[in-house]
Amino acid sequence: MKKIELRIAKEGDEKIINDFFDSLSGETRALFNRRDYNRRGIIKYLLKPDDTRRYYIFEEGGVMLGYVFLLDYDTTIPTLGIALRDEYQGKKLGEKMVSFLQEKMIEENKGGLQLTTHVANLRAQALYEKMGFVCMGVCKNGSELFYLWRYRK
Repeated sequence: MKKIELRIAKEGDEKIINDFFDSLSGETRALFNRRDYNRRGIIKYLLKPDDTRRYYIFEEGGVMLGYVFLLDYDTTIPTLGIALRDEYQGKKLGEKMVSFLQEKMIEENKGGLQLTTHVANLRAQALYEKMGFVCMGVCKNGSELFYLWRYRK
């Protein structure tokens, strides 16, 4: 593996972002990018950044391996989202991505992180629980689980 770079998404990243989303398998799209919602979100942010969101790209040799986003960044407990190319899933990169955000939340005096994941996304659930997230229950829609990670100062 070449050196993996972690950086803020910026204008001009549209090609690697679209390549990333186009590379996702049907299963990954169904679990993470239904109705192309997440692709549209990051592209919209690049065109008009705002203080309520953060997008970080994990890149290797000009290829986007994955990304994490934080929504409601202006709140005490932002909402986390994470996605990896299919061929990088199960190789500990997700742990590195989540760990990076947890450290960032501590540095910035946030209260924690929250997220939802599809009930069928067992791999993600295992990752979040390994990283200290607690499943708080099923969301009202019945198809998503709500997870919370908090830390004590």
